[in-house]
Amino acid sequence: MEQKNKITKIHIITAAALLILLLLEFILHVRTPFMKDDLWYATNLVTGEKIAGLKDIIQSQIWHYFNWGGRIVNHGLLQAVLSSGETGADILNILATLILGFAICSLSERKNPVFYLISEALIISFNASIHFSMCWESGSVNYLYSTSWILAYVFVIFRELKEDPSAANKRTYMHFLIIPLSFIAGMSTENMGPTCFVATIFTIVYLFVKKRKVPFYLYTGAFFTLLGSALMILAPGNFVRNAFIDDTSLKDMLSSRFDNLITSTGSFLFVAFLTAFVLTAVYILVFKLKPDASQMGLLLFAITAQAAMFLSPAYPQRASFGIMCVLIAYIVSILKKISDKDSKVLSYIYIFCASVYIHALIVVCTDLVFPPVLLSEL
Repeated sequence: MEQKNKITKIHIITAAALLILLLLEFILHVRTPFMKDDLWYATNLVTGEKIAGLKDIIQSQIWHYFNWGGRIVNHGLLQAVLSSGETGADILNILATLILGFAICSLSERKNPVFYLISEALIISFNASIHFSMCWESGSVNYLYSTSWILAYVFVIFRELKEDPSAANKRTYMHFLIIPLSFIAGMSTENMGPTCFVATIFTIVYLFVKKRKVPFYLYTGAFFTLLGSALMILAPGNFVRNAFIDDTSLKDMLSSRFDNLITSTGSFLFVAFLTAFVLTAVYILVFKLKPDASQMGLLLFAITAQAAMFLSPAYPQRASFGIMCVLIAYIVSILKKISDKDSKVLSYIYIFCASVYIHALIVVCTDLVFPPVLLSEL
């Protein structure tokens, strides 16, 4: 009875803490107006008139694909969100944040609400650019929203890496869902889409090495993530947009991209990667555990997605968001396995949660009191 009361108290405290964090985030959303790209995507890109329905979105994205860029899934959703108005978009952003936290916990196999709070707090604490990845609507849909369906796809394929005898009973419905899920994952962003394809190939190869039967839907997933990525990256609009970029020598281009990669790793994602590697060392050296295939898959996913950014001519802070969320899922997964091995560690995990949560509150409150210059990164 005493144990049950303790758990209930923890759940209540966790729920209250989460509510406070989300309320502060909502205020931050409200104080961030539609701007720059938002104002453009809120219109029919062909006629210039305000978005009035699905027909306008389809017409806009056909034009967009051939004249500006291949992220037609993200930008189609963006136009739908923008058409709901600023208040509607603010509410949808909070719902997207809740869904993302759920996706992270599902991927890390953790249902404890404390770990959900850790996930939500880390999304703020590790974030290199809260405004441009979560509050600015164009950034929010491209990163906050799309990361959820990327993680959903990763959850599906990495589930096959687990020694779960009931997994076979969960596959049937995936033959129907894998095509749309893998296709939109592939069309998400220029680094995360191709990495979903690489992760699928990793899963297939691993199952072959282990001499297990490979579910057919993994081949389907590999094909459609590759197809989605190719259609996005090779969109005629990308070449039109890139025509505005000044020509540079090969040496200068390689130097610039190498600098971007080093800067992003040593700045945007430094704390997330450092936490992941330190916890891995503790996991192996202190608790004598080895990361399983799905955990290694998550870490390799993050590293591959980061390396893929070398191919991008620019690496804004907001582009690190998806990689950060994969690292958070990995971190929570490691914490879960540690707590499963030794329940006494839960007390330290709660301290870690409290520390991360307080830092997240400080970050959000600082942005509320001292708002950044919102056009500085555009």
